[in-house]
Amino acid sequence: MAIFSREVPGSEDPERGWGPAHRCCDGQEPVLGVYDPNSGDLVKTSYENFQNSRRKFPQKPFLGHRPIANGTAGPYVWSTYEEVGKRADNFGSGLVRLGLCPPLKDEEVRNRGMLGIYSKNRPEWVIGEQGCFTQSIVTVPMYDTLGPDSVAYVVKQCGLKAMLCSAATLDSALACNNCPTLECVIVMDFTEELRAKGKDAGLRILSMQEVEKEGSLEPQHHLAPSPDDVLTFCYTSGTTGDPKGVLVTHQNLTSAFASSRGRQSLSEIKQDDVLLSYLPLPHIFERMVQFGCVAGGAAIGFYQGDTLKIVEDLQALRPTIFPSVPRLLTRVHDKLLAGVQEAGGLKKALFDRAYAAKKAALPQGTNKSVLWDRLIFSKIAQKVGLDRVRVMITGSAPIADYVLDFLRVVFACSVLEGYGLSETSGAGTVTCDGDLSPGTVGSVLACNEIRLQDVPDMGYFRTDQVHKMGQTSVACHGRGEICFKGSNVFKGYYKMPEKTAEAIDADGWFHSGDIGMWLPDGRLKIIDRKKNIFKLAQGEYVAPEKLEGLNLQSAFVAQSFVYGDSLKTQLVAIVVPDAEVAAAWAKQQGLQKSLPELCKDSAFRKAVLGDIQQQAKAAKLAGFEVVKAIFLEPTPWEPGGEVLTPTFKLQRNKALDKYQAHIQALYAELDAAPPSKL
Repeated sequence: MAIFSREVPGSEDPERGWGPAHRCCDGQEPVLGVYDPNSGDLVKTSYENFQNSRRKFPQKPFLGHRPIANGTAGPYVWSTYEEVGKRADNFGSGLVRLGLCPPLKDEEVRNRGMLGIYSKNRPEWVIGEQGCFTQSIVTVPMYDTLGPDSVAYVVKQCGLKAMLCSAATLDSALACNNCPTLECVIVMDFTEELRAKGKDAGLRILSMQEVEKEGSLEPQHHLAPSPDDVLTFCYTSGTTGDPKGVLVTHQNLTSAFASSRGRQSLSEIKQDDVLLSYLPLPHIFERMVQFGCVAGGAAIGFYQGDTLKIVEDLQALRPTIFPSVPRLLTRVHDKLLAGVQEAGGLKKALFDRAYAAKKAALPQGTNKSVLWDRLIFSKIAQKVGLDRVRVMITGSAPIADYVLDFLRVVFACSVLEGYGLSETSGAGTVTCDGDLSPGTVGSVLACNEIRLQDVPDMGYFRTDQVHKMGQTSVACHGRGEICFKGSNVFKGYYKMPEKTAEAIDADGWFHSGDIGMWLPDGRLKIIDRKKNIFKLAQGEYVAPEKLEGLNLQSAFVAQSFVYGDSLKTQLVAIVVPDAEVAAAWAKQQGLQKSLPELCKDSAFRKAVLGDIQQQAKAAKLAGFEVVKAIFLEPTPWEPGGEVLTPTFKLQRNKALDKYQAHIQALYAELDAAPPSKL
């Protein structure tokens, strides 16, 4: 049996509930930089990474975009490494000359200046960040979907003097009129009429070109960051409170990618590789992938800004590297299978035969077939622009086993699944190239150690040997909360020392809040969440307790359990109706039914769900926070029973076990709705 990670002898600590630490299976020492075999240099910062490739590949295409004219995107237009480098030099010099990012008296960021970046992915995003690195300026990225209140929170917490944004996000940036430190907004795609908007808001508006021109008049010497300098902020979604600013250093990100190079398909990123960038750059996962592309001299083509047109961009770019998320990959699976079903006849019969043959070979570690790839699958891949893809990388949320199998069979490429958090610089574990069995997040990367800690309240222990999955049992070598320690672990939460102390213990272990188990071969599997927060397939975090509290505002609801499958995009709930309100509703409808009978009545279920959704609307919940289907339980949950603790706390894992069949039925009901377009 292959072994995917190794235990560190003597690292177990039973008194503190610690299982043994696990390290990379090849015994590799922690990696702190990216070694360049050509120059012998050890790259330790994102600044060095780009400058190194700029010297080696000056005329190589680097950043590409599709100009849009009359609503139609044209072919990709490219800027070279040197062209990007020159613009970055000028932009960084311009920031210094204009005094837009002055050094702060702030030891958490080593007294560096900061610049906010607020835009969808585009070449100017990367040019702006690389310009910041030339002057050791820390970037503070914000998702383009953030509203004015969230932007204002970040601007105030960081004391930002300037922001780089797009015309599309300018209005939200200008709404920060109660942010006393903000003075200037730099616009990537500037038009003269935007300047008046800034004047009305009391803010100075500059074009990115104006800043670059200012920098070209008096180029500044590069002030290179050190590995320990903060590279960027990664703001977590503030589901249960204010967003937390994760401080990621240059060493964090560099070591995270360097250790992933132990996986063959990632170590071979070269000049002829092409990446499609559509995952948001404020997320550390996309930044790490782009770091690797820069290290190899690869090209990065940006999507046109609309995820519904991703296939158009894939067809235009034909990337070789495609990092994605389960939600989109599942849509690819659904769309292609629907096409096969629609074709029917001989085409479907050939597809089914080819698919069965290749899937049967996956356990032997092969997903290629000269016959079937040439005859069937290459044509399918070409239709969606993935005929050249050699590696797909998925993360951010779990992906269904059947989708992984489908991708490996149809595209005949390496499909890697990784696990990491913003706090671990996006790294932690990743599957190996030859491991084609789905269901795990792979083995430990060399940048960190991982261990599990007992969670007695949930019944997870480092000594567990069996894990129940529905009606089946799986062998394991311990279960518990996943904890990380290594060069990829973040510095702390900005201006939140209490939160930092909660997350990183005195021995330097970061406690993730995720529950995992070790398989006998040393691979890690995610099985639960310690904190009552979970992530849906689209990557959105949900706090079920907040929603359950809101449900109680409905007169129909006595108790509820909200659940979100990480492979789904919608929430479902188990609801215990209020018996008196239910009886009153029945009387009003002229019905003589008991509560158990009412719970099976479709009209009553519709009324309860409608009232729950009305409460959600009144509370202005996001769409993904609204429960979409419910099962009505007539028997109230008693304290100390199957679902509630003696202190009336909901035991989510036990509630899930009890209602698993009903939850699956609810999702089947939702899945029966017409599929969304790709």
